Amino acid sequence: MKTGFANNADDQHAVLSMPAGTAGETEAVRRTEHPDSQWFAHAKLGLFLHWGLSSVHGGVDLSWGMIKGTRYDKHLGGRNKLDSSDYFALANRFDPRNYDPEKWVSEASRSGFKYAVLTTKHHEGYALWPSAYGDFNTATHGQGQDYVKPFVDACRNNGLKVGLYYSPPDWHYNRDYMSFQYRIPEKPKPEGWEEQFHAYLRGQIEELLTQYGKIDLLFFDGGPPAITIERIRELQPGIVVNPRMHGTGDYLTPECKLPESKPEGWWELCENWTDSWGSWGYMKEEKYRSTGYILGRLAKVLTWDGNYLLNMAPNANGELPEIAYMRLKELKAWMDLCGEAVFGTVGGPHPGQSSVPVTRRGDAWYFFLLPHHEGFIRVQGVGQPKQIQLLWVEQEAASSYVDGQLMIEVADTFRTELVDIVKVQF
Repeated sequence: MKTGFANNADDQHAVLSMPAGTAGETEAVRRTEHPDSQWFAHAKLGLFLHWGLSSVHGGVDLSWGMIKGTRYDKHLGGRNKLDSSDYFALANRFDPRNYDPEKWVSEASRSGFKYAVLTTKHHEGYALWPSAYGDFNTATHGQGQDYVKPFVDACRNNGLKVGLYYSPPDWHYNRDYMSFQYRIPEKPKPEGWEEQFHAYLRGQIEELLTQYGKIDLLFFDGGPPAITIERIRELQPGIVVNPRMHGTGDYLTPECKLPESKPEGWWELCENWTDSWGSWGYMKEEKYRSTGYILGRLAKVLTWDGNYLLNMAPNANGELPEIAYMRLKELKAWMDLCGEAVFGTVGGPHPGQSSVPVTRRGDAWYFFLLPHHEGFIRVQGVGQPKQIQLLWVEQEAASSYVDGQLMIEVADTFRTELVDIVKVQF
């Protein structure tokens, strides 16, 4: 069943002219074999950071706050919308004086994140670095500050792979031809516009790929395909690229909804930790989903050998809200007890043999009990277990084994509000 967030994503991708097959179809994958790219297969957990001009307002979504008539948020009565001119004017007030990505990334690293992805330019068109291309970046609006470099440095300082998000659609560059009404066609563009627009996009992308050292991942979010994959790999041979610009890439990118079956090859679910009106950007409400919910989603991704790219949203001062750090601390505490079920494992046979999500390392199987789980864990077609352990309390679990079927029971007194891990050694 699709969630509201998933329905939002489908609608937004249609507006962005996302290439067909980028979300969940295996033909979108043309995985790189470069040795510097193979980390992606084992990363498990990434931090997504949606940040831009909307944070100044704190009541409209990043970029989408200027698109009126969206069917998925009509219930808000337009209170989460701005006129495009008012939205773009937020650039004059964007001055994040407490910007400290070192704090974000160090906390994320301690909580188990292995890579991070920053929105260097969202659909709004505002670039977070002093670009030599275009007239809507920190060189023209923002005292020439470079917010990309400190982020890249923070990732390297804390052992995280560096990911950069870049959106080609660019509604500021195209503002004279847009209606800013949901799914209302753009106005005709003059002769030569397409070549100029592509050159502008290509120039910015090449800046990102040449000015900050080694970049591990490039996350596009729509078209046009202004730069070839070959040129990207010429500048960054070991980079991992998603398929949302070209229609093919190194991995699949379902958004806010799980695939219907286990994908072939690399894939990544991107989703919000925040829970405010479906917004990816910062909202003053500062609502975050529970850590138990997030761990439940992670469990389903892990059992199908995917990565989970989880979004947090800094405010206009460049700070993550306190609830974000609270959630990171909760995640760290869980990882300290149960992280062996996540890292260095491969997905297990769920739903085929196991009634719950499962990962494996050698002769150890790790069963994930989601917060709503009731009853036994049922495992078919396995051998006699040697040991069954509840990782979070270091207790053994009650079980029975008959003719290759293992039944494990976890007493309610041992259950928590998070995801509980039962380790079985065969």
